[in-house]
Amino acid sequence: MYKLNIGKCIVQKRREKGITQEKLAEYLGVTKASVSKWESGLSYPDILMLPELATYFNVSVDELLGYSPQLTSQDIKKLYNQLSHDFAVKPFEEVREQCEQIIKKYYSCFPLLLAMIQLFLNHAVLTSEAGTKQAMLLQSIALSQRVKEESDSIRDAKSANSMEAMAQMALGNIPEVIRLLDDQLIPYSGDDVMLIMAHQMLGENEEAYKANQVMLFQNVIETLTLLTNYLSLHMTQPERFEQIYNQGKQMIEAFQMQDILTNAVYGIHIAAAQGYLLQQQPEKALQALEEYVNIVSGLTYPLKLKGNKYFDQVDQWLEDNVTIGSNAPIDDMTVKNNFIMTLEANPAFAPLHEEEEFKQLLKKLKTKLGVKTA
Repeated sequence: MYKLNIGKCIVQKRREKGITQEKLAEYLGVTKASVSKWESGLSYPDILMLPELATYFNVSVDELLGYSPQLTSQDIKKLYNQLSHDFAVKPFEEVREQCEQIIKKYYSCFPLLLAMIQLFLNHAVLTSEAGTKQAMLLQSIALSQRVKEESDSIRDAKSANSMEAMAQMALGNIPEVIRLLDDQLIPYSGDDVMLIMAHQMLGENEEAYKANQVMLFQNVIETLTLLTNYLSLHMTQPERFEQIYNQGKQMIEAFQMQDILTNAVYGIHIAAAQGYLLQQQPEKALQALEEYVNIVSGLTYPLKLKGNKYFDQVDQWLEDNVTIGSNAPIDDMTVKNNFIMTLEANPAFAPLHEEEEFKQLLKKLKTKLGVKTA
């Protein structure tokens, strides 16, 4: 339950004005005892008196109540990072209950709701309780729909729609995912190039350069993600499979993506290893897993969303435009465990468990990530 801080506010504002409880009571037409009880938290002013009190102190009613319906972007980033860490180290239900209270308190702060949706989507998989996971995904859908219906921001609405689709996907509601995403591939419009050209025509070459680089950065990540999915779709076609995997590796090298925190950079090697095992090529599977281990071991911790020497303009853009900021969406401890479990607990790699090379790769990964080996 949200606790009103009106008593503390009255004390603070009264002292700032340098007036006594008696004087305030006289102005409001109440007793000094009533003011004293308000300030000590034993009672609250009548609701009809709130506008008069707020006017007297020259504050809004929300401020008088100690309530703010909005959080700053920095507040949201800080809160997300704290909750993400709490999910890694505290009882799951305790943190989830804390999230519920925050959502109730800031139900009209749509950037905060988007951050909480992302938090739920990223952490629902950590619970072993199927009911809890389903409840978090369903709440993500409900919050997404609220943002789409109530927010005036087109960007917020688009983000909410994508997150709703992710939640529906996790619940297995595939037709709903297709409906949300409109099942339409829109032809390339050239909007990105027009934006860059508009900046150039205004003589804003720095803005044009930055916009071009940010769009290229996003498109490279998107292409790598599509190549990873494409690779998974061609596991039974060895020749095309090899071609796609090589294209992915060439992209990673060409744009120096090895230290970029995005699933596609290391995920493509996991997909490749699974495909090679399906094709009865364990040696190549182990080579792909070695690529995976080298990449995730070489990441800089604590993890951050960032660019590199090639993409040297994206760091501030990420900080300013990602709701949760540039910190990783999941706590480092959880990320490291996920990296290890991807190798150790993936049933597709069971045929390799007795291979000495696989054991050494797993040991290397745990050592590099600072996780004790058995």
